[in-house]
Amino acid sequence: MKKAIISSALLVIAATAYSQQAEAAHVECLIGGTSTQQFFEPDFCSAMTNTDRPSVAFRFVADKDVADVVWSYSASASGSWECRSGSYCSFRDDGRQNHDVFYDASACVTRVLYKDGTWENTKHCATGHYSKQPSNPF
Repeated sequence: MKKAIISSALLVIAATAYSQQAEAAHVECLIGGTSTQQFFEPDFCSAMTNTDRPSVAFRFVADKDVADVVWSYSASASGSWECRSGSYCSFRDDGRQNHDVFYDASACVTRVLYKDGTWENTKHCATGHYSKQPSNPF
């Protein structure tokens, strides 16, 4: 009986440690072009902007030092992406589309190489949801 209790306790501790480790790495985002200060938020961010060319910044947060990251990304508006092999990625809306009220940009980390030589395939993502100021046609 004592062995069963100890085994159960060790299993719970191991499962807890594994789940905390699995959730430690994540992608955060923040919306640029707002009248208020924004902060990086895990998984999802949203804001009303006061420009027709807002931006969404993404960063990968891990519990180990990162050497290289592979990003995948998409956006509902046209614009430019800057996502190299580092822990940061960004989208800048070019202001050409103003027919919708809300827009979004999503970025995912699909592969991570850590500085200790280990790597993992992953799917850590964040989505930024924003509304933008219509451009002045004059």
